[in-house]
Amino acid sequence: MTFISNIANVGKSKFIFASIIAILVTLSNCASLIAKKNTYQSDGPAATVNGAKIRLQVNPQGAENGAISFSAMILSTSIATMEGPFHWRIEATGQPNIHRHITLHRIHTSTETSKRNEWYPSAKLPIRAEFHSPSDPSQPCRATCQIPGLLQVKSQEDGKLRIRADVSVTTIHGSERKMLSFLLDPTQKRADEFIFLPVEIVRSFGKSWDEMDESSWD
Repeated sequence: MTFISNIANVGKSKFIFASIIAILVTLSNCASLIAKKNTYQSDGPAATVNGAKIRLQVNPQGAENGAISFSAMILSTSIATMEGPFHWRIEATGQPNIHRHITLHRIHTSTETSKRNEWYPSAKLPIRAEFHSPSDPSQPCRATCQIPGLLQVKSQEDGKLRIRADVSVTTIHGSERKMLSFLLDPTQKRADEFIFLPVEIVRSFGKSWDEMDESSWD
């Protein structure tokens, strides 16, 4: 079984999110979507390439034992467990006006328990992302290499996940390239960010989809 799957429904999670908001605004009372998620967390600090901090992040896209129920004018939604497959990405933070872009040249994935071992298809690489400065000049700039396709692993079945990434970071002074190794441990988290109240909907107005989706990444 391959680690990577192509996704025809890239906007699935955003569509579901939008649908829930549409339901909420038609109801007179509060509503909630509460979940736990089986995911991965990094076993160690961020790596450094050419002064930029590099992290590997995942976002579970599967759901197990989902249930939606209505009671009077209250919508109560619960997803017992969120699980893989995962969206995955390389995120880099650096210095505004110094860091230019990050390039992902190669990426390799292996698991401890299931002994899976695979290089990401070279035809889909390299992936390059520009650093973007935040509106607050005191904050670091940020670049994100979104890796196409879903990472087909399940934290509780496949065990520890090691991802080796060959990346280069370019600044105004030049470029540096390194092979990085990220060890991710299986973990379960409460997905409290999935609780929605009417005031939260109001606060979300004017935000981009990326801003609203950011808290779901591990």
